[in-house]
Amino acid sequence: MASSLSGKHVLVLGLGLHGGAVGTILWLVKQGAVISVSDTKTKEQLAPSIEKLKDIPNITYLFGSQDNLDLDKIDIIIRGPAVPRNSIILQRAKEKNIPIEMDSSLFFEYSESKNIIGITGSKGKTTASSAISAVMNAINADTMTVGVDGVSPLGALTPLQPSLEELRPAGTPFADMPIVFELSSWRLEALQEKKISPHIAVVTSIYNDHLNTYSSYEEYIDTKKQIIQDQTENDIAILNTDDEIIRGWKMSVKGQLYLYSLQPLQKGELGVWVEKDTIFVRTKADFLQLSICSVKDIPHTSEHELRNKLPAILIGVLFKADSLTIVLALQKAPVLKHRLQLIRTLNGVNYINDSAATIPDATIAAIESIQEQPIILILGGSDKHLEFALLAGKISSHANLKHIIWLPGTATKKMQEIVTPLTKAAHYDVSTMDEAVLKAYALAKEGDTVLLSPGATSFGLFLHEFDRGDAFIKAVEQL
Repeated sequence: MASSLSGKHVLVLGLGLHGGAVGTILWLVKQGAVISVSDTKTKEQLAPSIEKLKDIPNITYLFGSQDNLDLDKIDIIIRGPAVPRNSIILQRAKEKNIPIEMDSSLFFEYSESKNIIGITGSKGKTTASSAISAVMNAINADTMTVGVDGVSPLGALTPLQPSLEELRPAGTPFADMPIVFELSSWRLEALQEKKISPHIAVVTSIYNDHLNTYSSYEEYIDTKKQIIQDQTENDIAILNTDDEIIRGWKMSVKGQLYLYSLQPLQKGELGVWVEKDTIFVRTKADFLQLSICSVKDIPHTSEHELRNKLPAILIGVLFKADSLTIVLALQKAPVLKHRLQLIRTLNGVNYINDSAATIPDATIAAIESIQEQPIILILGGSDKHLEFALLAGKISSHANLKHIIWLPGTATKKMQEIVTPLTKAAHYDVSTMDEAVLKAYALAKEGDTVLLSPGATSFGLFLHEFDRGDAFIKAVEQL
């Protein structure tokens, strides 16, 4: 177990509204740390998170610019994802030799389990993580899932502390307890600095993303690659071989390599794949492939969703689950919010919430999944320095895309310049989500699909993409 944080002065950079920092702070309280919290947002903006901490005494809150914070009494800094690693405050901390951590690096340090399944990807990681979690919970009910949609890693660690020894499941060695950990690029930054990779690494996709945060696409890719970078020969990497960039990582894998694909794997390749509407798994080079189930047995709304659930099937086999256990677990798994989520069908019109589509590639995938029905697309948001030419091409080539409703934002202007000249769809500008949904309702005819798939971030009009999706759900339910 790592050294105690009791009595140490800890500065948490970034309170935010997703909940992760709240879990981190509650964990720090149990460690006996002296806590200061800094965020560039105002007290009023952060009220929901502050309310969750109202019963914790002696927290010092610091709002506004972080550049000149007093670091003289700080023993350790825990930075949130919104704080760039090259920020002034972190540079000052490095000059003073103050340790800088994130919740991910502390989790790996303090967790007693080494059986961590880490999942990353530009898109698809939440679908993959949730599917893996469903299968692993069917195999071992003590499986822990963290990092998915705001679930705090450190907040989940509390039952593992020595002071709560009596809560440990009888006969369960914590070194073997499965942990499913969704790893964003920001959480991988901390692991990169500490040279840590999970025992099992799953990589779903690499797209242009967060280019407002990283100096280049290459730096972003390098950060993502950390999930396998410091694995050993005893570890496992599960790679999406349909992704050209990820396919190029095969030679970098130090441990056991498994692949997954919607196409048959090559002879001798280990992994999971789809062939003639059947899902097969091969885990040993000298074994014949195992037929797991039919594609129709796995709930999915698109090829991308099906692909992202394949690692869960493979991991289930690796953990010696039978096919029925794996299939039933995936069939019973809850539908994820904000990811091609059907909200309701009204007057023969489907209303689909895909607010988690914060990059153009995700919107392309959503459009591709709806080929037959006419589409009314709600698009636009804030810019991350991404390119929209491929999205414009997909929109222009989709025969059934009838209307585009534009949400306001800096990315919207860039999109409109490229998309508008290439499509015959009618265009409408709106100011709010309520206005967007009401406009879609007025335009929609029986058989249409109203699709919220913005292709951009939500900041400015909304707190985050989940707030944006919730606003869409509320507006649709009020129709």
